[in-house]
Amino acid sequence: MSYYPERRHPRFTFTDFPLVFSLQLGEPSWPDRPLRLEPKNISQGGMKFLCNRRIPIFTELKVTLLHREQGKPVAELVGKVVRLEEIDTGIGERTYGIAMEFLAGQASLQTLLSAPPSS
Repeated sequence: MSYYPERRHPRFTFTDFPLVFSLQLGEPSWPDRPLRLEPKNISQGGMKFLCNRRIPIFTELKVTLLHREQGKPVAELVGKVVRLEEIDTGIGERTYGIAMEFLAGQASLQTLLSAPPSS
C-alpha cells in the first residue's frame, strides 16, 4: 500500500531550461531587502522555488516565464501556494521552499515540457 500519491506530471529541474521567472505578488515589496527567488523544479502542474519571503498557503501568484537570452515571455501562469516549508540555510536569512500549483496558463508549457533539454 502506498501512502504517497503518484505524480500526475513529471518534474524537471528548472535550470535545465533556458528560462528565468518573474513573480508578481499582490502585496507591496519590502523596501529594506530585495525579493530573492531561486527556481528548483517545474512540471505541467506546478513549480517549486525558494524565496526569502514567507508567502502564505493559498496565496494566488502570477508567474511569467521568460527566455533567458531573448527576454521574451514564454508562458504566463496563475497559481496558488499549496506548500510552504522553512529551510535552514545556515546563513542567517530565512528561506522558504514554496510549492505552487498552476491554475491557469499551463497550455503554454505543453511544448516546452514535452521535449526537455537533454542533460
